[in-house]
Amino acid sequence: IARAVYDTISHQFEHRYFLRDVREGFMKKGGEVRMQHQFLSGILKVNLNNFDENYMMMLKKLGREKILVVLDDVSRPLEIDALLGSPKERSFGCGSKVIVTTRDEQVVGGFRKYKPKPLSDPDALELFNQNAFTTMPPSEEYDDLSKRAIKYARGLPLALKILGAHLRDRSASEWECELEKIKSIPNPDIHDVLKISFDGLDASQKNI
Repeated sequence: IARAVYDTISHQFEHRYFLRDVREGFMKKGGEVRMQHQFLSGILKVNLNNFDENYMMMLKKLGREKILVVLDDVSRPLEIDALLGSPKERSFGCGSKVIVTTRDEQVVGGFRKYKPKPLSDPDALELFNQNAFTTMPPSEEYDDLSKRAIKYARGLPLALKILGAHLRDRSASEWECELEKIKSIPNPDIHDVLKISFDGLDASQKNI
């Protein structure tokens, strides 16, 4: 959803950048500096070979310009502060927007929140089937497997589309194997479901 919003409105902003996998990036050795480098290079559209200058001073080069930032999959407030500065330090121009996606509501305590509304089970099954099968109605051997799949997708349209595309044209035994991968994750959340499914798509399918 955040990607779709970004693609739709990004042309309205002087500077914009979509920073993916923030949580994962910060977990790596030297992750904070690497993520800062990636963010500044991307939003300023320059190759920052020399990164010795103070990060916050470089960030101020954006001045009062209107910017759009998406920070994808943030796990801690300090990740936002490391990339954008503390709330008192942020000085972006009028009309600027920061979008944060996270698994934990507490991370974005000061932000206006949006929760995607899940589809009902019948609507979820219909959307999933449209993406998972080339012929309708599907064979009965997939009935229980489809119900398991939409349970993992939690009624979220994007998750249903990605998981359906991931399982498309596979045998029932292959479905079973892929769904077991999700089941094997302790307390899987929707990000885990999406990552397993999305990573298995080919380049054309990833344009969902």
